Amino acid sequence: MGERTVADRYRLEEHLGSGGMGEVWRATDLELHETVALKRTDDAAREARIGTELSHPNVITVHGTVVDGAEQWLVMEYLPSRTLAEIIETDGPISPERAAKIGAQLADALTAMHTKGMVHRDVKPGNVLVAENDVAKLSDFGISRWSEGTRVGGGDVAGTPAYLAPEVADGHEARPASDVFALGATLFAAVEGTSPWGSPDAGAQEQLRRAKAYDITPARNSGPFGDVLAQLMRRDPQDRPATENVRPLLEGVRLPKPWRRKATVVGAATLVAVLVTGAVIYANLPAAGTVGDPATMDVCGLAAGKDDYQRFNARDAGTGAEKSYWFNGCATWVSFDEKGDDGVVVEYSVKQFAPYGAAKPTGALGQIEQGTSTKDICTKTIRMVDGNLLQIDVKTGGTSDRPLCEIADVAGAHARTVLSEGQIPRRSQPWPQDSLGALNACGLLGKDEIRAQLEAEATPYPWNELGNWGCGWDYRRRTASIEFSRQGPFEPDDGTRVDVGRGLGAVYEPEDGACEVSILHKAVQEERFEVVVVILADENAKDSAALCPGAIFLAKAVVAKLP
Repeated sequence: MGERTVADRYRLEEHLGSGGMGEVWRATDLELHETVALKRTDDAAREARIGTELSHPNVITVHGTVVDGAEQWLVMEYLPSRTLAEIIETDGPISPERAAKIGAQLADALTAMHTKGMVHRDVKPGNVLVAENDVAKLSDFGISRWSEGTRVGGGDVAGTPAYLAPEVADGHEARPASDVFALGATLFAAVEGTSPWGSPDAGAQEQLRRAKAYDITPARNSGPFGDVLAQLMRRDPQDRPATENVRPLLEGVRLPKPWRRKATVVGAATLVAVLVTGAVIYANLPAAGTVGDPATMDVCGLAAGKDDYQRFNARDAGTGAEKSYWFNGCATWVSFDEKGDDGVVVEYSVKQFAPYGAAKPTGALGQIEQGTSTKDICTKTIRMVDGNLLQIDVKTGGTSDRPLCEIADVAGAHARTVLSEGQIPRRSQPWPQDSLGALNACGLLGKDEIRAQLEAEATPYPWNELGNWGCGWDYRRRTASIEFSRQGPFEPDDGTRVDVGRGLGAVYEPEDGACEVSILHKAVQEERFEVVVVILADENAKDSAALCPGAIFLAKAVVAKLP
């Protein structure tokens, strides 16, 4: 084609490639005099919404969209590079050391996505750009979470058959663990020259069949690297390492002799500890500034006291009933009058991951960082040594204006001092056996109950990996989930009362394609209860109330297993 300009601004220079999701060109931005990549696609706006949410050195930057007549174009960072697929096809399989270097960068990119609640769903060599010095970047968010699946035959399956996780090939929605499998399959192809589901010459349907059956091709060329790939590509999603633990495993195979073999073994042992305890563990990191065992952490041990808030003339701060625990956090009431009516709520909560785009754990405790700030709430965060996140929310609770962010800084400074000296403080007593804190949420619903509502034996996945205090199941468009929390007694507007058995108070409420059942399990403090929340959701539901019988059915099954 002759010279063409898109939207009177971008001059197309070179056709870089095309596929099912669109065609890509190198172009010149005539206003900024910069080189960019333009992708012509039917759904540029949706892909842009996903891409612009991410800011990470190993993710291709999305600048925005432009419209030219009837065509939609995505404007992206241009990276002089080759795809990993081109490298494999032109140069042949690469060394395990080189594959591990590329894979570690992709693991960082996926961690950033997963922290934002996104799933890529199409990790494959063709979507990996490799630049000079093997700098790798993940590209193409055309079918990432928030977008529809693509058909590969036999049903709606999102992704490329050669790199699909078995559960996705079987019709289940992709989850972070599915991306971990696809990363392993991509690195398998890099060192073996073909996907784990065989040669593309056999056709997409044959690869899809093999993925469903977990008929995996034995590794021949990967050597010690094969042990790591086997972990990434385990059949059961729950047996695969969490995304943030993939980099340490991959780095283990890149160390120079004689330590390479030893490091790989340590990485595998660390992974086993993570799977067994639910804790996030990084080899060779000190205990200070870490979560430790989530089941024994006392987040209230990080709370500042009245003396810390002296310059605000605080009368009290979190004593007695004014200090409230929940499973991964703590709330305190800082009062400024004698009656305790005027004050602010200071909440401390521990999150599983660091913020998107954050660097991998370095062994240093992060500084206090500013988050959301409005007249009603101020949020501060501290990235912990193990990559977890301590979040501090200060919320207005009285009639007078208070400097919420200054109060949050004081709360953060105290918490950071405590963390610099050791782990999050430990609970003096273990969770009682009749407490939700001692339970694994994934064990409260069996295959029969899930099959009755999802029409399949969906594999459970941790909803909140800290302490196993939440779990989810999904199949196609339906999702069931359980969450543990704490709250006060039900208010009249909390929902409709329902009998779920054993004399436990419960209410249900349909809303936004889901029905939620909340169950008061047991009183733990004055006006404070442990609560189990059971949710049944369906993306295609036109009447949320129609989901409530199923949600109540699941709630009754959960109640029957509560201590």
